[in-house]
Formats: sequence, C-alpha cells, structure tokens
Amino acid sequence: MTPRARSTDRRDDIVAAAYRCIAQDGYERTSTAQICSAAGVSSGTFFHHFPTKISVLVAILQRDLERIRQLLNDIARHATRDADGALALWTEYVIADASDSDLPGFVAALATVPDHHDVTSALNAETDLVHDTLVRIVSEGQRQKTMRVDRTAASSALWLRILSDGVLHHVVEHGPSTVTEHRHELLDAARRLVQP
Repeated sequence: MTPRARSTDRRDDIVAAAYRCIAQDGYERTSTAQICSAAGVSSGTFFHHFPTKISVLVAILQRDLERIRQLLNDIARHATRDADGALALWTEYVIADASDSDLPGFVAALATVPDHHDVTSALNAETDLVHDTLVRIVSEGQRQKTMRVDRTAASSALWLRILSDGVLHHVVEHGPSTVTEHRHELLDAARRLVQP
C-alpha cells in the first residue's frame, strides 16, 4: 500500500470513528482523544487530517453528501426510463438510511453543534440535492403520465421530502428498529402523494 493510500485509509477510519463516537456520546461530549482511540490513530495523525473537531464533523457530512449524491444520481437516471421505479428506489434509500443504528444519535448531536458555516452548507447541500432529485423523478413521472400534473413537480417533491423527514423524526424518537417493517407503507404513502 502506498503512503498516500495509507493516509487516505487513516482519514477514512477517523471519519468513521468520529461518526460513531458523536452518535453515541453527542458532539460536545466527544473528545478528539476518544475519536483517536476509536480509530486506532495517534493525535498527531488526527490533527494532520483535521485541525479541529468541527472539521471532522464537516468531513462526516461531506462523506455522506458524496454517497447520497452518487445514489441519487443513479435514481434520477432510472427515472428517465421508469419514474415509478425510481420513486420506489428513493423510498428504499430512505428506509436504508433510517435503518442506520447510529443515525438517531448523530441527528440529535447535530442539533447541539455550534453554528458553523461549513456544517450549515453541507446540510443545505444535502437538502437541495434530495429536493432536486425528487423534482426530476416527479417531472419524469408527469412526462410518463404516471404522476399527477395538477400540482408542480416542486410541490410534489416538497411533500415527498416532508414524508421522508417524518421517517427521520420517527427514527430519532423511537429508534430505527421498526422502520423496515413499514417499508410498504412508506412506498404506498409516497405513491399516493404523486399518483394521478
């Protein structure tokens, strides 16, 4: 393994460990020493990659944003052939995301993070990405005549986002254990929001 690849692996290990630590103990109570211990790296390695604790939090959000971007791009491409199928794929993404056992703690921790431009930027970028993808899905569904046209694609996308935010709120309040049991209800609710 090259030194660059090893450095990238260590950085990724730090980001993954920071996500778990922040999800379990909250942002304020998580120390950089705790993250280093969980990642199996020295503090020098941590600070080589991340000058502050907030910078590793931003890296977590950017990592997730990149993962979501790739996934949603695939779903949007699918929508050009089959918008209803793309909507089903989107609901599967919502369920998979909500099934992460660390998600409730991480979301709760985000509420305690001091106001920071890069954190806000990453969260807004994710919201915009999801909204834009849903607009594309609904627009394609309208073109394919499988989705309602009596409201704009942007309006339907907003209601689909509200639905997924409700799933996230449920997970934060009750944990992710029951979310997969409601897979069919989520897809049914999403379809009912956009059906002609």
